[in-house]
Amino acid sequence: MTANTAKYPGQPTVINGNAAVAHVMSQVCGGVIGYPITPSTEISELYEAARAEGGVNVWGKHAFFFEPEGEHSAQSGALGAALTGGAFISNASSSQGILYAMESHFVTVGKKIGGFVLQVAARVVSKHSLNVMAGHDDIYALLSSGYTVLFGANPQEAADLAAISYRASSLSLIPVANAMDGFSTSHMLSEALMPEPELLREYLGDPAGRIACPTLAQEMLFGAKGRVFQLEGFLRRHGRDIPADDVAALQAFLAAKADEVEKDNDGELVGMTLAWVPEELQGPWRRQWVNAWEKGTRQLVPSLVDVNNPGLTGPVQNQPDFQAGAVDHRTHFASAVPSLVRQAMAEYSELTGRTYTPVHTYDTDDAEVVMVGLGSVCDDVRAVLPYLREQGIKAGLVSVKMLQPFPEAEVVAALAGKKSVIVLERSDQTALTSLVTAALFKAQQNAESQRHNGIPALAQSPVLTTAIFGLGGHDLQPRHLIAAFKALDAGTLPPLIYLGSQFFDKNPDPHMAQLQERLRAAYPETELMALETEPNPNLLPAEGIRIRFHSVGGYGTIATGKLLTDILAGVLGMHSKSAPKYGSEKSGAPTNYYITLSPEPILTTNAELEDVEVVIAPDHKAFIHTNPLKGLAEGGTFILQSNLSPEQVWADLPRGARKTIRDKKIRFFVVDAFTVAKKHAPIPELETRMMGIAFIGAVAAHVDRVAHGASRDQILERVHKQIEKKFGRKGETVVESNMSVILDGIEATTQIDYDTAAFLEIDDHPAPKPLLTVALSASMCPSARAERTSGLFDPTYYEDLMARPFREGTIGEAPVLPGAGLFMPPGTAAGKDKGLFRREVPAFNPDICTGCMDCALVCPDAAIPNTVHEIHDLILTAVTEIDATDGQKDVLRKEIFGIAERTREALRHREEKPFHEIVATAAASVATDPTMQHTVDKLVAKLATYPVARTRPFFDSPEKDEPGTGGLFAATIDPWKCTGCLECVEVCGPGALTVQEQDAGVLATLQERFAFMTANPNTPTRFVEGSDSPDGDIKRLMLDHANFWATTGGHGGCRGCGEVTAIRLVMSTSHALGERRRKAHTKELIGLIDRLYAKASTVDSDERRERINGAIKTLEHRLYLLEGGPTGTGPASTIIANATGCSSVYASTMPFNPYIDPWVNSLFQDAQPLAKGIFEGTAAQLVTDVKAMRLAELELSDSYDPAVHDKQLTMLGWGDFTKPELDLMPTVLTIGGDGASYDIGFGAMSRILASDTPIKVMVLNSGVYSNTGGQASTASLTAQDSDLSRFGSAHDGKHESRKELGLLASFHPHVFVCATSTAIQGHFLTNAMEFLRYTDAPAVLDIYTPCGSEHGISEDASAARARLAVESRMNPVFVHDPRRGSTLHDWFSLEGNPDIEKTWTTTDLAYKDDDGNIQLMKAALTPAEFALGETRFRKQFHRLPTDLEPVAVPMDEYIELPKEQQASKVPFIWATDDDQKLIKVQCSASIVSLVKDRRRYWQMLQYLSGVHEAQLTALHTSDLKDLQARYDEAMRARENAIDEIANAMSSLASSSRAPVSLGSAIPVRPSGAGGMPGGAAPAAAPAEAATAVIDAPIWLDEVDIPKCNDCGTCYQELPQLFEQHTMIIDGLPQKVARMIPGALESVEITPDLEKRMDRVKKTCDAEIIQ
Repeated sequence: MTANTAKYPGQPTVINGNAAVAHVMSQVCGGVIGYPITPSTEISELYEAARAEGGVNVWGKHAFFFEPEGEHSAQSGALGAALTGGAFISNASSSQGILYAMESHFVTVGKKIGGFVLQVAARVVSKHSLNVMAGHDDIYALLSSGYTVLFGANPQEAADLAAISYRASSLSLIPVANAMDGFSTSHMLSEALMPEPELLREYLGDPAGRIACPTLAQEMLFGAKGRVFQLEGFLRRHGRDIPADDVAALQAFLAAKADEVEKDNDGELVGMTLAWVPEELQGPWRRQWVNAWEKGTRQLVPSLVDVNNPGLTGPVQNQPDFQAGAVDHRTHFASAVPSLVRQAMAEYSELTGRTYTPVHTYDTDDAEVVMVGLGSVCDDVRAVLPYLREQGIKAGLVSVKMLQPFPEAEVVAALAGKKSVIVLERSDQTALTSLVTAALFKAQQNAESQRHNGIPALAQSPVLTTAIFGLGGHDLQPRHLIAAFKALDAGTLPPLIYLGSQFFDKNPDPHMAQLQERLRAAYPETELMALETEPNPNLLPAEGIRIRFHSVGGYGTIATGKLLTDILAGVLGMHSKSAPKYGSEKSGAPTNYYITLSPEPILTTNAELEDVEVVIAPDHKAFIHTNPLKGLAEGGTFILQSNLSPEQVWADLPRGARKTIRDKKIRFFVVDAFTVAKKHAPIPELETRMMGIAFIGAVAAHVDRVAHGASRDQILERVHKQIEKKFGRKGETVVESNMSVILDGIEATTQIDYDTAAFLEIDDHPAPKPLLTVALSASMCPSARAERTSGLFDPTYYEDLMARPFREGTIGEAPVLPGAGLFMPPGTAAGKDKGLFRREVPAFNPDICTGCMDCALVCPDAAIPNTVHEIHDLILTAVTEIDATDGQKDVLRKEIFGIAERTREALRHREEKPFHEIVATAAASVATDPTMQHTVDKLVAKLATYPVARTRPFFDSPEKDEPGTGGLFAATIDPWKCTGCLECVEVCGPGALTVQEQDAGVLATLQERFAFMTANPNTPTRFVEGSDSPDGDIKRLMLDHANFWATTGGHGGCRGCGEVTAIRLVMSTSHALGERRRKAHTKELIGLIDRLYAKASTVDSDERRERINGAIKTLEHRLYLLEGGPTGTGPASTIIANATGCSSVYASTMPFNPYIDPWVNSLFQDAQPLAKGIFEGTAAQLVTDVKAMRLAELELSDSYDPAVHDKQLTMLGWGDFTKPELDLMPTVLTIGGDGASYDIGFGAMSRILASDTPIKVMVLNSGVYSNTGGQASTASLTAQDSDLSRFGSAHDGKHESRKELGLLASFHPHVFVCATSTAIQGHFLTNAMEFLRYTDAPAVLDIYTPCGSEHGISEDASAARARLAVESRMNPVFVHDPRRGSTLHDWFSLEGNPDIEKTWTTTDLAYKDDDGNIQLMKAALTPAEFALGETRFRKQFHRLPTDLEPVAVPMDEYIELPKEQQASKVPFIWATDDDQKLIKVQCSASIVSLVKDRRRYWQMLQYLSGVHEAQLTALHTSDLKDLQARYDEAMRARENAIDEIANAMSSLASSSRAPVSLGSAIPVRPSGAGGMPGGAAPAAAPAEAATAVIDAPIWLDEVDIPKCNDCGTCYQELPQLFEQHTMIIDGLPQKVARMIPGALESVEITPDLEKRMDRVKKTCDAEIIQ
């Protein structure tokens, strides 16, 4: 039967494996319980998205979905659902997720549940490193649990085998794992025929329906005893209600017609029996008859947990009875699986025409050499078989579709008579090899005597070789398979080989040659494990087209690639296959997309496209980090993004690239797709992604292979049809808007005619070599270059091992050296150029810079170091840098301090000139002749290249306090680390940083400035002093370059990543604290050792002298480590245990490590237990030194008593350490995202929090599972639209409230907890330092970290959104510090939130009135206002219809209404439209739930912090003041109510926290008003309405507010007293600072607060705070 004649031929589509499986699941599943795990995540996501849109399965049921907190719970939940029966149930998982849930998988199989299928996109199990790509480790690990395992090679097989899996599972009652290769199949797009809904309904059958039991064992256990049995039971139960004769008649009827009765499901025979049944029992009798089950049948998916058939499953078994269960499972149930799977495959083949058997064979009949494979590699092998046959090699393939139970008979039959066999293994566990070997062994035994039924006898077994390939997605080219087949045919293969890996370089440099010789001698067998390969043959027909994209994460490459594939396949009428290639890094990282088009089906799957006909490069900097022309065919097409002229584009190409283009006659086109996208994008955030559509136009119209002679109009007509097919359901507007971009893309594309004279002339001029490179940036991290005493972590060895091969693009086949993939030295990311893809960059204007340092604090990339320079250092550096003779420089050096002092004096008098011009005036006296004048001009010109600012914090205030101590401030862009996120521009209140487009000149300027900065000394220590103390100006620690680069730039995070900013600030703070401790301890230790030496010289006792000398030896070693140790850089301050997630991806993706401290990644869920072990091990090492220090002190005081102290010192552990001794420990810090901390790792974290171990737990709380693409979780917010909780036509996003980790952590004993945000700088920095200093117990720092891609915000918005999250109560900050006071209210503090005593704070909304003037509206700021600004909530909002205006109520008022009133009202929030006109935005019910949830959380925090008590006390104080006024009035009027009033006052006082005493409760002040009749409140006295400036400790007069330039110092340092505020100035809304009304009266003035006030008064740039 062919597909064309089959009953169900399939629905043609282009689809990837994940979507194919999800298609089947959404049609058949009654429910899914799953947890996101890459790369299977998308299966559950797609299933849930279809469900959210109201999808129903083929039986009309709307399925359920639930996401638990981890893979173990997901599998257990899915098991629970499956136990209830009557529905097909699934989970989707892979890799560590499968291993984590392994015990639940064992139970799932043991329960004998039918209809359960585990969908697996198989991948490697990480051992020494983290990898999310393809591998078979997880599936092999699953074998021991007993699953039936089916394995597809492509999306078609993935879908078909999914359907077969549900059938096989329901027939056998053994769960099935339906596997495919992660990424290689799960993300590979190709044509497939999707199973029709009608097919699935007919083929699978209703899971709640009945089938005849397929086996005797099933019949005995699950089979119904029959309708007759049930009816006889009815008669027994109603024997007293039916006459005996009638009972006998009914029994006789049932016996006589038993077979007919059993099959009478519709009750047609019931009427014949009613004469014997009393009338009142006829209804129950009929119901019993119709609903009874036919004998020998069972429910297709049986119910093991059933309220109508109660019982226990999963008993406890002891020694005598456990084995029986295992024997029963194997012999009576598992033994039937092979035949039932074959039955399921045969049934499916019959219906679809697509043939399935446990083993598929290709060209094996006459083959001499055969490969046995599993999964997608089988298609790759099939692709090379015709080529090998042409070469005279009789090659064949055995493709295994059923891995367990292993189809031994079919495999043996296929391998019979073969000369040699390669078993392809995508795992180093080689389980498939073991299974093939076992099958062949049994076949050989059968040749001697028949021992193994069904397996053919085999007298001679083929020679077996295991070939390991593709681990972690390693590239597998056709040449690798061809080389293996050729070697197999020649009989030269050893038992084990690796495809795609090499051990020895053919042309090593002398150093590498020496290493290789040593390795060759020690490991001679490796020489044979790698194969010599030839160039790839072209396996496609001549008409085939291969296209390779070179793009950047965040450019919309994958969406563009998918769309282009669909369009070209449709336009050309060809088969297609396409897939992305990207690493674990996301936005800003190189991304490839591969497309293959062919008139024949395309098989090659696991090979990157090295040889192509078309290259498309949206990445305009592609030549800097790769060679996009590699493998481009003769006469091929190259399309490059650029906004430059054709001549400039050609000039910017590397000389080798120009030569390749000429030699190969490549058709070279340039398109400025960014400009096209900018014209059409509805919002700026879509510009980058829409540029890909413009490239589609460039390809469709300008690639000759696409046109095939057709006219442009014909091509466009075909493209329009494909666009209509793709987007037609979204409306004509969407179709035409896409076509407009395509048309403009066509017009914007220019062919480079490189044979004209202008281009030939360019070729004659060599390209200038850059004088400055990323090495300059890397030089700022000296510890990264420290040599090591062994190969481990050694930069030099790592250069050979990983760094150079990565840099040269040869890592895939680089020689494998010991330690490959095991480690990275510290700080290797310092050598990464993150600025490659930047199109815009900040520009620094020193004239208006305030030195606020916001730019340094907010930058996630360590790309804008702030430095304070000595004036003379700047001039001296410039002297050193200029082109002058030594004599001229000497003259200038002698005058440096004079020039500097004159410059300082001019600056002190605030001379309004740039620094270099002031220096020019100050140096005029040195220009004694024209030569020296020229030299001075050079000096001034050099200084002009480096902008510096005179600022109040760093120049004016120090100069005022002590002349000569001021310095000049610089914010210098690192052009190799800045990604162009522009967060620094966004947060720069004064506007000293602005946006400029980068061109060659701008880049050169940035490089020159950074070079000048590196030539200058570090910030002088006086500007940093005190910043490592909680009451100091903590942000200044970032002025010290050693702290600023405590983590390097060059991480792999997305642009504007909120997580990286948080990590950088915490690591910098930890480094500063650690360095302070190291210096203090070093000094202390030197003194202690000196005193010990002195003591030893006075001791007479040999025993005592030996003891003292032992202590000296221990302490000398400790001092050696502190002074530098083996690396010369001293001990690291921090040890990081990282939970798998984004923080591991951007921090540890080979070959770049931004950390300079020890860092280890383990699993998703175990960071805290890992850290506990690290802490214990490190503390155990410290015990030796602490013993020596204690012993030293005892000896020095002559108080050592062996009888007392020996036992104490022997039993010493870290729990006995004093606070100073604990401070000697490095900070042991865990870093994890919301998934690791709130969900899967919460249990492990909770246990460690209860342990009193002083580890530090940093939680990067984005609430969106950023690392797996944005899923809902217990950290995500109500109403959020995200994967696994989609907003659709039937569902409206997440309904559950989020888990409040900070509160849960707070109620563990003694734990310090801070929920914070980096945008609230004062709160964050102060409490991050307290977090790091806390040693009483664990400490938790829960940081709100915006995620641009998953929150749907722009790259520059992280800080603004983080601040708004706090202000809107979406994510309020708080601190729980058990050291503060003795009550719960003492421990909790809400300082840092605005308007703490209120439910909501307010915001100023700027809008244009009808006259076009800017106005301000004050409105309540609720979480709804926050949610409106993020894509994840956007579907919950709509513009309020006019007809709802009469019932519209502002959100803050709406939620306070009683429920019955809410029903008739509509909630809204104020916003502005594109024209900045005021509008009302209607909020969904889910947003109302969100606002109520956050209000509940905020009010809980208010209660915990004692706000209710403070308000109560304030109320009583107000009442007491009122009564005091009345009392005074009564005294003057000689009224008789004194006793009554006094009693009332006493009563009020006693019910509050205020003392009862009148005199102590109420300060005696002049009253501003007389008594008020009837107890009315008095008018506020003028003296109390405002505090006089002279009395206030700090003051900002309202008349001065317009002068504010928003340096941010006041509201960042003193959020209790100041707030950011919007004011209309000169007709425009401006951000300014103001004092919070009444704040001074409500805030307790502490010494710490006074210190901060003094700092703010000194550093306010506008000098308006007094």
